[in-house]
Amino acid sequence: MASHAQNMSDLVLAIMVLDYLRIQEGALTIASDASLARPLTDDATELASALPETFFVLQDQLRVEARALSVAAGTKDAFKVADAYGRLSETCVKCHGVYRKGP
Repeated sequence: MASHAQNMSDLVLAIMVLDYLRIQEGALTIASDASLARPLTDDATELASALPETFFVLQDQLRVEARALSVAAGTKDAFKVADAYGRLSETCVKCHGVYRKGP
C-alpha cells in the first residue's frame, strides 16, 4: 500500500503541471498496481477471502478509471485529464471510505 500512496502522489504532481507523459505512465502504473485477485475458493487461508466483493468491484473500477486517465492524457487535453482524474479520485475516496477507517 505504501507504493500505492506514492504512485498517487506522483500522479497528482504530474497532473498539476500537465506533464502528459508522466500522467500516462503514472495512471498505467496505478492500473497495474491494483492487483489483489478474487478468491478462488472459500478457503480461509486465502488472504483475499477476507475481503468482500465490494472491494474487488472498486478495485476493478480503479483499473478502468486509471486506464481512462492514461488515454485522456494521450489527447493532451487538460479538460479531459481533469474529468478522468476526477473519476479516478472518486473511486479512490469511495474505497477508502469503506475500507480505511480514520481517527
